[in-house]
Amino acid sequence: MMNKDNNQQNSKGSISFARLPIFDAERHLWGYELSSTPGHKMGTNVIDDKNIASGTYMALQEISNKGRKIMMGFSQDEIIKNLPYSLPPGKTVVKITRIDKVDNVFIDVIKKLKKDGYQIAVSWAMDYEKNKLVFDMGDILNFDVSNLDQVKIAGLLHKSEKSYLKLLASNVNTSKQFEICKKVEFTIYQGAFFKQPENLSVKKLSSNAASRFQIMEKIETSDPDLEEVAKIIQSDVAISFKLMTYLNSASFGFRQKIESIKDAITMLGWHNMKNWLRVALLSDIAENKLASELVFLSVQRGKFLEQVILDHDFWGFKPDSLFLLGMFSLLDAMLNQPMNEIVKYLPLSGKIKKALCGDKNNEYYPLLKLSEYFEEAQWEKGGKLVNQLGLDSKKVEKALHQAIEWANKLEETQT
Repeated sequence: MMNKDNNQQNSKGSISFARLPIFDAERHLWGYELSSTPGHKMGTNVIDDKNIASGTYMALQEISNKGRKIMMGFSQDEIIKNLPYSLPPGKTVVKITRIDKVDNVFIDVIKKLKKDGYQIAVSWAMDYEKNKLVFDMGDILNFDVSNLDQVKIAGLLHKSEKSYLKLLASNVNTSKQFEICKKVEFTIYQGAFFKQPENLSVKKLSSNAASRFQIMEKIETSDPDLEEVAKIIQSDVAISFKLMTYLNSASFGFRQKIESIKDAITMLGWHNMKNWLRVALLSDIAENKLASELVFLSVQRGKFLEQVILDHDFWGFKPDSLFLLGMFSLLDAMLNQPMNEIVKYLPLSGKIKKALCGDKNNEYYPLLKLSEYFEEAQWEKGGKLVNQLGLDSKKVEKALHQAIEWANKLEETQT
């Protein structure tokens, strides 16, 4: 793996990477595709091995801990420059995003990558006849299925002359598309489909979820009674144990051992404690088997929206409210219940609740949409919305970087 000297701090010229989860047919996590955030896409940064290493460090640590695969796109030129070697062999799939001309140099580099333990993913969108030599060395065949129906997908697969280890359906954005791709027998799937409720039903909120929302209501008041909050946390064995283990870990290095919840609030500070509690409580109520991915995205959204508002105070929105908007925005998928039922239990204003329920005329809705575009690596759509909203693109990119790094760090504390 990479040396820790390649730390996660954003240095000049470094870039962040959004992580796009990839699942198997049973919705089990297979790995992640890493997509460089807007700086590289808009040409403000030059991608090289150093900023790949620094930008991916934290994400790679978490992916490695989960024992998952990493996929990342590279052009022919970037592959010839050996940029894939910035990522660990044996775990990395090199996704070829562009081929200008197949020549012996390129073929030799691909052969060496495969020999050194890297897998190769090729896209059906590239001309098969023109790039046959590269296709024949591919391990994964990728189809963008966003605009294809079942008949067309099946026809394309039938035309494939090679047996691939994996067939990847990308941009699977709805549950319906996912089911279609399963029938055609793809092996792995990437897209926004997992952020939709599975087996949606209206049912009574579980006692566990209801109690967690009650704690959230206590900590979200403008002037919380910290003595009361400490008692509430202390009465919850699971949350207390997780918090004490977290704070007494080597990563904090407190000189004195923290022995009580009251000590924890004092040492960590209420703002940091509240953020940790938000994530811990959210993780605890999730019923979806993809809960960890949904929580990660929720936290990333919350931090991104909070930071955007802090950097653009002319909007007049409260940063804390925007954090909650992002954090609660995937609760329907986590609980497999309609959002309009869930919001009844949430300590939020009416406007925030309407945004969560998808009211497109709501003033908060465009910001929530912006966070979705960026987490799905839809940089062009995100850039257009940034301009429409009158936001500073550099500040938005910085906010995204901070949100990704923050969510990665916080994820470590919940595992």
